[in-house]
Amino acid sequence: MLAYVLMGNHFHLLIQLTRETLSKGMQWLNGSYVQAFNRRHRCVGHLFQGRPDAPLIDQDAYLLEVLRYVVLNPVRAGFVERPQDYVWSSYRAAVGLATPQKWLAVDDVLVNFGTDRRLARAAYQEFVEDAVGLHTNPWKNLVGQIYLGSETWLDEIGERIKLKPRSDDHPRTQRLVGQPSMVEVIAAVAKTFSSDKHCIQERGSGVPRMAAAWIACNSFQLTNREIAAGLRLRSSGHVTEIIRRFDREIDRNPVLRVYIDHAVATLCRDDREPKL
Repeated sequence: MLAYVLMGNHFHLLIQLTRETLSKGMQWLNGSYVQAFNRRHRCVGHLFQGRPDAPLIDQDAYLLEVLRYVVLNPVRAGFVERPQDYVWSSYRAAVGLATPQKWLAVDDVLVNFGTDRRLARAAYQEFVEDAVGLHTNPWKNLVGQIYLGSETWLDEIGERIKLKPRSDDHPRTQRLVGQPSMVEVIAAVAKTFSSDKHCIQERGSGVPRMAAAWIACNSFQLTNREIAAGLRLRSSGHVTEIIRRFDREIDRNPVLRVYIDHAVATLCRDDREPKL
């Protein structure tokens, strides 16, 4: 564990995993630990309410900001004026004011600030205290409710996800990180079919309009609601019929498959058109 803070009604843990053991650790925390706590303090019921959030963080881009965010929670909440005054966090151990617990990886934090421990502690303390009074929040940059990182890192995560079977254990927005929006699908189809993207959004544009719906559904798993909004349909119920009609068009005209493949390839490249 790199950092932690215990607040009045919640906690933050910053954990660097070397194996996929987070799920087992949270099961122990919400199970065995809670049972032991309730026995010791003669309590009953849940100790922690709700499902924990567990965002995945790009170490190169956001680790230091999250480190600082975690230990500054008591200051933002008004519990203390300086992070070193709060005993229920990892900050005091990191700057040498308390003995670190065996499970707290203080050196893994300090190595980001220098190779000499004394100088690294001073640099870390300065880094944290520089943000006192600032209202910075790294979580505003979350993608898909769980991913925090650079665009390159998000692309890498997206590729790793594609190699694994889809799972309903996680929300759709988490499984489809980096997928194009309906606006981007329409732009790619317009380019491929030499059509106007604004025409595709209107009724009566024919094959390109049906192709946009078909690609959005079958290649990028956009919802009917997202497709309907992009095509300015009054009801998402019309999307299924549009896709079925295009299936019949493909059967009659196999050349359409070439256009579909070209549009999908355009969307999968890094040079997508910017979102409107």
